[in-house]
Amino acid sequence: CSRFCSIVGGDSNRFTVTNRNYDTGLNTCDRDRTSPSVCLISSDFGSIVIYTLIMAKILSETQLQQFQSQGFLAGLDVFSVRKCEEFRSRTEEFEHHHPDDVSWALDIKCNLLFDWVYELSTFPLLLDIISELIGPNLLLTNSIFRIKEPLSSTHYGWHQDAARIQVNPAFVIVYVAISDATTENGCLRVIPGSNEQIEPFHLTSYAERQVARVSHVDESNAIDMVLRQGQVGIFDCNTIHGSSSNNSWKRRFALVNDYTPAAAQQSVGTGSGQLVRGSYSKKLWGKEPKPQGSFTKNNIIGRREILNSYPENVLMGPLSEGQRPSFADQHQS
Repeated sequence: CSRFCSIVGGDSNRFTVTNRNYDTGLNTCDRDRTSPSVCLISSDFGSIVIYTLIMAKILSETQLQQFQSQGFLAGLDVFSVRKCEEFRSRTEEFEHHHPDDVSWALDIKCNLLFDWVYELSTFPLLLDIISELIGPNLLLTNSIFRIKEPLSSTHYGWHQDAARIQVNPAFVIVYVAISDATTENGCLRVIPGSNEQIEPFHLTSYAERQVARVSHVDESNAIDMVLRQGQVGIFDCNTIHGSSSNNSWKRRFALVNDYTPAAAQQSVGTGSGQLVRGSYSKKLWGKEPKPQGSFTKNNIIGRREILNSYPENVLMGPLSEGQRPSFADQHQS
């Protein structure tokens, strides 16, 4: 939890301090760290009130160590239920008005198409947490929807996102639970400690592209990343993960984001991203624009130009010699 400090003036040189809890939506309170605080300062001599936000360490040392050794964190409260419902409503409104575009527009780099996706993905508290894991200079290198319809057989086999194009230092993947993620509805599953190396894999076709699937996985230690609405799960790009089908009567609804250290390099090609905090070198990453509005013509063209200019990213994989980029919407008018 965080502390709300009400500092009430007795006279101009003396203050009485009282503390009370307030809800920031982060359930990472530990005794071995200092929480973010908001201080309300007032005096008897005027009506001016000064608010000071003191940003301190959010994740505990235990959590940081777990992420390094196990490759994941789960159950961090970041977004309110209301924020999630608003986001879901915006998405379902788009699905209603643009049914023919859903398959590609909610896929790779949808953060270039919708300002409300970008807004959620750059929520300050979320970026603060990511910064503690991978450093202060952050690129948002992908956003993608992961929606499983009720009683859907949709599932994702065991894989490592950086198998085909490795990234060093590693990027992190954030699963934002827009709805509850449960074992029944096909929540994310992770293999703890699998982030140390890339395992042997084979390729299979998915959504007009080739994806890597780990050839042999010991599932005996797999952990279900069960999340409540508004919580996030974070895992290393090399952590083996997957998910099962949705056996419930409700949609499983999530946004999945990739955040990359701005100093990272790809083993193949040049990636691209939106600078969301700090600074970066244009020699390492192509610059992606911030979306203006929702699903505008300029946003659509901008996304298309990015995918044509920087096609070798971790989701689309490397190009073979002479191969041209291929993705949905590439030739739309």
